Amino acid sequence: MFDLPPRSTDDQAGDDATPEPVTLDTLALRWQVIVGRDRRPSGVRLELRDRSTVRRVPLSALLESIVRGFVPEDSLPFPHGLVLLAPLDTAVDAAMARWTAPRNVLLEIPAAALEDEARVRILFDSRQKGIRQALRLSDTRVPKERLPFFQYLVGPAALAPQAGIPVLALDAGDLARADAALAAGVHGVVGWPVGDPVEDKARDLSPSQRAIFELVRLIQGDAEIRALEKVFEAEPLLAYMLLTLANSVAFRRGAPTASLRHAVLSIGYQRLIKWLVLILAISSKGGRIAPLIFTTLVRGYCMENLLLATGRPRADADEAFIVGAFSLLDKITGQPLADLLGEVGLPDGVVDALLKREGPYASFLDAVLGLEADGAQRDDAVYGSCPADPDAINRSLLQAISAADAMLALI
Repeated sequence: MFDLPPRSTDDQAGDDATPEPVTLDTLALRWQVIVGRDRRPSGVRLELRDRSTVRRVPLSALLESIVRGFVPEDSLPFPHGLVLLAPLDTAVDAAMARWTAPRNVLLEIPAAALEDEARVRILFDSRQKGIRQALRLSDTRVPKERLPFFQYLVGPAALAPQAGIPVLALDAGDLARADAALAAGVHGVVGWPVGDPVEDKARDLSPSQRAIFELVRLIQGDAEIRALEKVFEAEPLLAYMLLTLANSVAFRRGAPTASLRHAVLSIGYQRLIKWLVLILAISSKGGRIAPLIFTTLVRGYCMENLLLATGRPRADADEAFIVGAFSLLDKITGQPLADLLGEVGLPDGVVDALLKREGPYASFLDAVLGLEADGAQRDDAVYGSCPADPDAINRSLLQAISAADAMLALI
């Protein structure tokens, strides 16, 4: 445990400050999914970097705004999994001693912060308030005397055999390294590789997957409900999933839904498309699909939120969701994206964004993909080229993570 320095009079004065939420227009966010040993998403890591060249916003205020941003006006449930907040260039401030957050929120601390006694005192006080913390290391030297203070180590996978506490690996650059890290005993991998195909060779679509594409095509064409019923009736697993969804807390109204027609009516066409993305995961035999599905859901919801934030019609926002949700469709199914999109019959704007990075949704897709990229050089693509303002971009991402988490929790 730490040998804590005595409080100074300056510390005591600063402790009276309480973190107040602020706009997120000066903040650059990068998100990464955390994948556990079962190859399922177990949380997210958010890197925070201050873009301001004029003044630094206190870290406590940024963190408070981020936590509130996940659940604007309680319209969404707070994410169930681990939420790891990782400031890259902003030091803790005295108001951190009074900051509180949900139990599954952890603050990632760089090892260099432990060299400053004033910061150590603030971190200790924050921990006393219930803020759990993780220690970020850049090498494999483990400070044994510091470990009781932290719940996780964040850094190289090689930390796992000697750490003594759970390790979240940052260095899994491809599927082979991610598998090796999990096999070596890390608790989770940060940033699951989405660029590699799930399997080395293409595979035929299953009957359920073909049915899903047919359902999307019918919904896009505003087909009669009876046409959708026929597709569900031919695939018992999909019918079961539809009824399970309709009777979930999110959609059930009054008596249980027992018919496919009532299930479709209660969910609605556009929300049904969102759920078909999840059913696509269930219909796949790949064991590594869940991280990709979570990623596409975050992309889809983020694009939808961005379109709405810029005042675009709901119909455009629904199409933007499909762009994000289908952005890894080739990796999920093992089929060429152009062939898949040709089967579904999606609008030209959706196809142009996915295949050519052109059209009305291309800049939004570039921004959403940039939120996963590393390095400050991507900021112009995210915060400069997107029609939405920086605060709206960041809040769209936070709400998208909450929505994707809620959806994935039901399967």
